[in-house]
Parts: sequence; structure tokens; C-alpha cells
Amino acid sequence: MTDTETLYEERRRRIEAAIAFEPVDQLPIAYMGMAFAPRYMGMSIADYCEIDQNNTDVTLAALDRMGADLWDGINAMPCGRIVPSLTSLWLSRIDSPGRELPPDSLWQVHEEEVMTPDDYDTILDRGWYAFLDEYLPRVIDPVELRQSQEWVRANIDPVKEQCRAHGYVPISFGSTSIPFEYLCGGRSMGRFFIDLYRDKDRVKAVMDEMLPHMIRSGISVARRSGIPAVWVGGWRSASSLIAPRIWDELVFPYFMEITHALAAEGIVSVLHLDQDWTRDLERFLELPPRMCLLNSDGMTDLRKARELLGDHMAFMGDVPSNLLASGTPDDVFEYVEALIRDIGRTGLILCPGCDVPINAKPENVVALARAGREFG
Repeated sequence: MTDTETLYEERRRRIEAAIAFEPVDQLPIAYMGMAFAPRYMGMSIADYCEIDQNNTDVTLAALDRMGADLWDGINAMPCGRIVPSLTSLWLSRIDSPGRELPPDSLWQVHEEEVMTPDDYDTILDRGWYAFLDEYLPRVIDPVELRQSQEWVRANIDPVKEQCRAHGYVPISFGSTSIPFEYLCGGRSMGRFFIDLYRDKDRVKAVMDEMLPHMIRSGISVARRSGIPAVWVGGWRSASSLIAPRIWDELVFPYFMEITHALAAEGIVSVLHLDQDWTRDLERFLELPPRMCLLNSDGMTDLRKARELLGDHMAFMGDVPSNLLASGTPDDVFEYVEALIRDIGRTGLILCPGCDVPINAKPENVVALARAGREFG
């Protein structure tokens, strides 16, 4: 076994121990980001978005440049183009740099109603995949989507080996979510939130039809990749955005079903939760113990989370994006030191909150990892 392979295995065991809430020799540190890496490495965002292999190459190059000794892993394995994958998850049109946008700008999601109320009936009458076959050409060129998906399927193993060769452990691969998020993207947030009140029973019936497909998708991608963790997203379903009676009926039960189904297959749910989930943290005790990672974005109170959840689940986070963009290295060091002091080193993977933003200061991103090494 080479030195890099030995290092990779040490890091893999360290990450697995953190997820299982076991003691670690040092705090594992993970990178999470998309547009920062090409900006940092001098690649246009257009090239990053247009060429499948660039996501992998530029992410690994950025980690190497910042310091290969600073990073244990990558939150989500970088494989394939970002726009087709986001379109499939959000069911929304996305403008791409170099096409609709200037070549070095960030991609932009259209917040608009593309999915109609009649589409609910299509899902109920003909099924989820029949709906997708009809719907996705409204938001993306089907040839481009198919080519992107084929590239990813053909390159999962080569990308895994590329990560191993650099010594960085992919913590998760692939994504799924609760039905709420797909419908909210397709209908638009404003329209969908009206549906939740005016047509709740039909929306719930649609969600119940969709859920088994979300579960099978998560299991399938984990089995194909051999990486026993899947990104389970929540961004508009945060309890801070939704009335408790709606959240209790149309959000949390679906997280329960997905996480328990994945756990039964030995798959960890990386709960990538944007916005503030503090209000209902105690409900997370109902999720499978030590088979979820709470991956927050700086808005959820992790100190309260540790108080309520104890050793029930590990955390991955949570240095805020705004701090990486507008703070100083000293600010980052202070934040990381306080975070580790307050929530403990066990059951924690230090990681940027959500994503390293495109405008992050490189010295702040490096400071995140160096602070983790110093205090962890």
C-alpha cells in the first residue's frame, strides 16, 4: 500500500468514526463547494459547467493547492456537471454561464411556475417517472440531460479512484430529497405554498406516490457508487419557513421514511439542511441513531442541537458562507475554536456551512482547515 493509500484509509476510518460518534485521533475536516474551486484555480465558470470532467479535476486541484494535509474528505464526491444535476433535483430552469449568462458568472435558477396543477393528476394517474419523461424537457434539453447522466454513470469508479489517488475521501455521492422539495421547485415557492393550504389532500397524495421513488433513488445510487452515504437535501422545507401543522404532516414524516429506509440498507443520510431548523431539532431523535449527519448552513443552532440530540447523530459543519466571504482568517479561527469547544470534537466533521461561496477569500478557506487541525 502506498503512502497516499495509507493516508486515505486513515482518513476514511476517521470520518466513519465521527459519523458513528466514536473517538477520533483528530477532527476530520471536509471540503464542500462548487464554484469556489474554478474561481480559485483560474477556470471560467462556463468551462466548469460545460465539461463533465472539470468538476472533479478542478476541485481536487484546489484542495491540493490549499494544502493536501489540511483536508480529510469531500462532503459530496465531485462527479459530472452541476446544472443538469441541479435541474433534476429542483425541477427548475437554470441559466448557465457561457450560454444565457456571462462566462464567469454564477448559474441562476429561475423561480417560476413550470409545473402546473394538472401535473399533480399526471403523477397520480400515470406515475412519477411518466411525469418526469413529460416534464423535464420543459426545463432542460433532454439530450443534454441524458448525456450528462450517462457520463456520470460511466465515471463513478474512475472519479472515486481519482479522489483516492489524491487522498481525499468522498463522504457521500448522489442525492435525493423529500417530495416537498421537488414539487416546490417545479411549482415555484409561492405557488406551492398556496397549494399546501388550498389543495393539501391532493398534494399529500402526490407526495405519497413520489416517496418510494425518492427512497429507491437513494438506495440505488449508494449501491452503484459503493459509498454508503447519500445527500438528502432540505432547503425550502425548513421548519422556520412553514407552519408547524404543515411541517408535521408534509415534511418531517417523509424525512423519517427516507432516513429509516436508507439506514435499513446501511446507508447514512447526509441531511444537507439549509435555513433554520432549530425549532424542531428535538424531532430528530426520531431519525435512525448514528445513521444521519446533520449538515447545516450556519443558521441552525448547533449548540442547541447538541444539547437536545446528544450522541444521537453527528454534525457536519458549519462555518458560515458569509464568514468565508467577508470575514478574516482570525474571524474564522475564532469561530472554529468556539464551535469545537461548545459542541465537542466527538461526532463532528468540520466543514463549510452549505458551500464555500464563489466569492470566498482563499485565505479564509485555508484558515477553516488550519483551525480544524489546530483545535481538533
